[in-house]
Amino acid sequence: MNRVKLIGINTEGSMRLWFGPETKIGVFASRDFDANDYRLEQWAAEMGRYHQCLVGTFHSDAERRILDIALANGAFAVWIRGCNLPHIYRGEVKKAMENDHLLTLSCFHRRHHNEATARYCVQLASKSTKLHTFFLNENDSLLEPVYRKVAWHRKTKLFYGDR
Repeated sequence: MNRVKLIGINTEGSMRLWFGPETKIGVFASRDFDANDYRLEQWAAEMGRYHQCLVGTFHSDAERRILDIALANGAFAVWIRGCNLPHIYRGEVKKAMENDHLLTLSCFHRRHHNEATARYCVQLASKSTKLHTFFLNENDSLLEPVYRKVAWHRKTKLFYGDR
């Protein structure tokens, strides 16, 4: 069960994913991490096959690719947004929403996110999960501080980019 309370946050989808007993895996990928990296695709497909619950902002291209592949393979996800809830869901995200495999959280009532809202959402994803997986490129000013806080934990995985 998640100890982080959702006060003042708009939600859409299955709240069971937030409060349920499933182990949640925080997913973080650098904005410039290659979205077609085979390690990313294999990891996302495996998470789907094992019906894992992924938590993240799913903002970068790599994170969106992870979300799509994992949902297509049966995973669950909590999508933490630094702006309004989407008006329309498409593709695998739409199917997941219809099948109660997705919970979308809107932390801020704004049209677009900014750096401050992105940092907040990344921190929320990190604090609400016990396991963490990072797809990092060097000098990522948004994700490296979060990685340093959880890197000592044996359940933290790192896939380092080729750049």
